[in-house]
Amino acid sequence: MGLMSGTSADGIDAALLDCGGERPVFLGHRHHSYPEALQRRLVAASTQQDLEAAARLERELGREHGHFARLCLRQWGGVDAIAVHGQTVRHRPRHDPPFTIQLTAAPDLAVTTGLTIVHDFRRADVAAGGQGAPLVPPFQQALFAGEQARLFLNIGGIANVTWIPGRKDDRALLAWDCGPGNALLDAAVVLLSEGRLSFDADGAWARQGEIRAAALEHWLSWEFFHRPPPKSTGREDFSAPLVQALWRDWSFSAADFLATLTALTVESIAKSLECWAPPAEALWVFGGGADNGFLMTLLARRLSRLPVHRGTPGDRLPHLAVEAAAFAWLGERCLRGVALDLRGVTGQGQAVVLGNILPGRNWLPLLAKLRHLGENP
Repeated sequence: MGLMSGTSADGIDAALLDCGGERPVFLGHRHHSYPEALQRRLVAASTQQDLEAAARLERELGREHGHFARLCLRQWGGVDAIAVHGQTVRHRPRHDPPFTIQLTAAPDLAVTTGLTIVHDFRRADVAAGGQGAPLVPPFQQALFAGEQARLFLNIGGIANVTWIPGRKDDRALLAWDCGPGNALLDAAVVLLSEGRLSFDADGAWARQGEIRAAALEHWLSWEFFHRPPPKSTGREDFSAPLVQALWRDWSFSAADFLATLTALTVESIAKSLECWAPPAEALWVFGGGADNGFLMTLLARRLSRLPVHRGTPGDRLPHLAVEAAAFAWLGERCLRGVALDLRGVTGQGQAVVLGNILPGRNWLPLLAKLRHLGENP
């Protein structure tokens, strides 16, 4: 079972996979929303440096994850291990030395469920010279590779793109962060609604506004958009303080502000694809941003020569379950000791096993099961 809490910090997605065959098989998905107060503290944690506050926050995350995991286990049963991403509170891949921090609450999960926990997936990649993100692309390749090259776009708090070569194409898997997905939009909605709303449902508010071309052109000049892959980002670059600064200088309506921020997400994605993505048969969009009808309309219009689909090929996986399923798969790779080559994705210098293992009460039976499955990755 994979548990994922992304940059939007709005809750936890759980996905159940059967990884015993040639390809992983999706079995189920559930979502648990965070209490509003916890979501606010998680968002604020990306700019705080209080270690004691971070430790308390991780324990609170542990309670939320443990409660949700028990609900999932009662419904699904038969789970061998839990792979938990946790909540990213700092991501600095360009610092010297680079680092990334996730609050995983793994001990709380292990005690609450009795199961073996795989966690802390990103730091091994950073230690190997990578960005630590994105990590979903190898799962996408394992599940969705086709005869022709395919593109996948995740629009969470941050938007990232994956290019998967066709089966007879020996080129490497490619992926990178494009820039803001929902992060700036959500922060703007909270600001403009004075906290009454946390997101713009279906882009309805933004749809009422006008895209201000001069502001959009200025925002697109930001350095991150012109940096070539491998690259990753987070709330350190795209967060509420940036939105507040942009709004102070804004001279048009709130709807215009949201429309132009939506266009920023769309245009940064489109320009990123034009600059760095090889040709592909189609683009599949997943994540929370895929539910923003206004954003999806702008994206399809902007990428008029590329078929744009909401969801995954053959609808084999719900679009909101992709990241949680990916971490379930990454957890299984870690348990089997499989090193992942992400040189074309994160820029790592060598293939490494991602994740740390915290044995649960089922550790010895799980080891026996892994031995039975053999070493075939």
